[in-house]
Amino acid sequence: MITAVRRPRLPRRPLAVAFALAGCASADAAALYPGAPQAAFNPDFIHSTGGAIDLSRFERGNVTLPGVYQPHILLNGEPVPGTYDIVFREIAGSESARPCFDRPTLLRLGLDTEKLEARRVGDIPAHDATCGTLDTIVPGATVDFDESEQILRVTLPQAFLASRPRGYVAPELWDAGENAAMLNYNANTYRIRTQGRQSTASYVGVNAGVNLGGWRIRHNGGLAVSAGRRQWRNTLVHAQHDLTDLRAQLTVGETYTAGDILDSVRIRGLGIASDQRMLPASQRGYAPVIRGVAEGNAQVTVRQNGYVIHSSTVAPGPFEIDDLYPTGYGSDLEVTVTEADGRTKTSLVPYTAVPQMLREGTSRFAFWAGQVDEASVPETPFIAQATMQYGATVNSTLYAGGTLSNSYAAGLIGAAMNLPFGAVALDVTGSRAASRSGRVHRGLSTRLRYSRTLAATGTSFGVAAYRFSTRDYLGVTDAARLRSRLRRGITGDPVGGERSRFDANLGQTVGTGRLSLTGSVVDYWGSRSRGLDYTLGYAGSLRSAFYNVSLQRSRVGSALGGVFSGRPRGGTDTVLYVSFNVPLGRAAAAPNVGLSYNRSNAGDGALTANINGRVAGDDDLTYALAASRIESPRRAARNTGSANLAYRGYAGVYRAGVSRSGAGSSQYALGATGAVLAHRDGITFTQELGETNAIVHAPGAAGARIESHSGVRLDRHGNAVVRGLQPYQLNHVAIDPRGASHDVHLHSTSEAVAPRAGAIARLDYETEQAKAVLIHATQPGGAPLPFGASVFDEGGKAVGVVGQGSKIFTRGAPAGARLRVSWPGGGCRIALPSSLESLPLHGLHRAVRSPCEEEAEIASRDNAS
Repeated sequence: MITAVRRPRLPRRPLAVAFALAGCASADAAALYPGAPQAAFNPDFIHSTGGAIDLSRFERGNVTLPGVYQPHILLNGEPVPGTYDIVFREIAGSESARPCFDRPTLLRLGLDTEKLEARRVGDIPAHDATCGTLDTIVPGATVDFDESEQILRVTLPQAFLASRPRGYVAPELWDAGENAAMLNYNANTYRIRTQGRQSTASYVGVNAGVNLGGWRIRHNGGLAVSAGRRQWRNTLVHAQHDLTDLRAQLTVGETYTAGDILDSVRIRGLGIASDQRMLPASQRGYAPVIRGVAEGNAQVTVRQNGYVIHSSTVAPGPFEIDDLYPTGYGSDLEVTVTEADGRTKTSLVPYTAVPQMLREGTSRFAFWAGQVDEASVPETPFIAQATMQYGATVNSTLYAGGTLSNSYAAGLIGAAMNLPFGAVALDVTGSRAASRSGRVHRGLSTRLRYSRTLAATGTSFGVAAYRFSTRDYLGVTDAARLRSRLRRGITGDPVGGERSRFDANLGQTVGTGRLSLTGSVVDYWGSRSRGLDYTLGYAGSLRSAFYNVSLQRSRVGSALGGVFSGRPRGGTDTVLYVSFNVPLGRAAAAPNVGLSYNRSNAGDGALTANINGRVAGDDDLTYALAASRIESPRRAARNTGSANLAYRGYAGVYRAGVSRSGAGSSQYALGATGAVLAHRDGITFTQELGETNAIVHAPGAAGARIESHSGVRLDRHGNAVVRGLQPYQLNHVAIDPRGASHDVHLHSTSEAVAPRAGAIARLDYETEQAKAVLIHATQPGGAPLPFGASVFDEGGKAVGVVGQGSKIFTRGAPAGARLRVSWPGGGCRIALPSSLESLPLHGLHRAVRSPCEEEAEIASRDNAS
């Protein structure tokens, strides 16, 4: 079986342009006369003194040879993930080999056989493949192959495709990735000198892990060194594995329970929880289902806040759109149905959501069991926690949960609804906690959440929540602390917990900016104190300048205690902050200048001026300079200055900074953030890894950049690591060849992968390492070679074509090779130098002048030697 290999495209394009300018007399000859040339070229338009010009080899275009190809497949314009071996075979009446499709391949592409058979328009062969006749099986299907780009474009009518939501990637295409070991590090060291004394403090945080057989083992910890003392602290250790059929994750070890319904608790045990990322992006979160009726073939357009978020064509009759992408907490949708005759119908669909809401018919669950592992709980009681959510209708979601622990039980039931005036979620939690003293604490906690966006006025209530708890209501950690107190002989009830709590998030468009207010008010049982925290801010822009004004206030006690009185009363802390930033120019690398001022009610204030940007010509090297004046009623005013540099390289991010104050103190800081990854191709130093990453492997392409990833380059082994991939979704990773050796040819510069969460996927890029040489050759008599003459290597493989000016571009010919130039009625050979490294480099290739000698002369010279 023949395996096809892509050829370099460089020799084809100049010739194609030349032939087009030469006067291509293409017509419908191929259609009128089967087997006739597809195009005819008139050699009289090409000025050449090299004799006869043979253009017959171009009359039928770039013919695809039979073999097995692995092209990138575009289905209806969208990339198809995964690798496909497509067989190309010769068929009667076609100059080029045509692709063959068998039943498994078509099913994998998404063809619905039941829909096809229901229309009784075709039958897919069970075993034999169809070659070049796909339209006879699937009416309206088209196939087009671009050999130079290795792209196979397949069009299948939507009526015959399986119904899949947007963004769907089949689970069998999810990539579990490589077996590998990783180590993330974040190291910082500070040295401070003040009035003749100095001190040094350092910290190294690590996130280590191993991926093995689908398991992802992670360990977080940190080492702090200060004043000669070292302290290591373990933060988290756990292992995770996908449960594909359940669309869930299994976690074993130290972790946190989910906090969207019940309170989040740190435990040491195991958990099984739904992972919504395993669903297509258009099925995650909540979005309403749009239903309607079309009189004929109609266009349905959905707008939100004036922007089109969905558009599709529907057939006559009832239609349903259930794959809208979720948009935060939502905003009402405007649905326009445009009929074939131009008539339009518009309707409004309410769309607001709270975090508990799910789409109709979908569900989410979580179960956790283990021991409580909270630092504030001295003991480790057993705990089991479970939650369940179900999208009961288009606009309502039911949810429930429960917690069991030592002498403790709690249950929750609630519902969330999308209503015309906003989204509302209401739930009630009941708890029962028994103590060793024999007292039983029973209580209720009621929680109400509300969300609403008013597009007409530019007003949004992100989430407003109110919670009221009776005095004896206890959470699981509160109950555990109470039992611990009693075991240690501490009698009497502790001060009660929260009595009520109100949280709000309000946004309003005002002029060219946005006014925002976030805050909370908390009351406690057994205390007259009231906690009040809020931040009022306004941010906007004036041409290219950005400004921000905010007032942050925190208080325990009187709600109207002194503001800017010089002394806080009732635990009041107030901070005013103003900032202004403007770029110095329109270039991408133009620096930014900023001014900021902050002042607290205690009289402390600071005025800061800063400038930051990128060093000219280097996108990876950034700088920041700042000067501040700090005032305080308790000490003399002082001035400070600082300078910082940061370099983002392929192996990590490195930082250095220095600052000095007028009081004679100075600080020096160094920092580095990065990762080390051990895999089957060796050890790769890279930038700090994210949750899901990919190894890019392109042998010989050292120095090439990864597009859209600052500072990421292939190392000397041809390896790089791309971080921050979206799990369970198709990710495209592209290589920018600039920076790599000119002698490396990438057969493909873009690959796609759908990795599992936490996976270290692998992307292999096929490369060809060969010298690119531009040969200026002439015939034995000094005349130019015939334009369009073919060039072959010693094995008979075509390696180039004679172009304008008797020049030949070839790639892959070894040093000392003898290339054969052939044209009708003649031929000669070109002997390349024994070393190509010594040839002068011109741009992307090496250049050489070499005569094309007669075969007899070469043979006689060889015999003489």
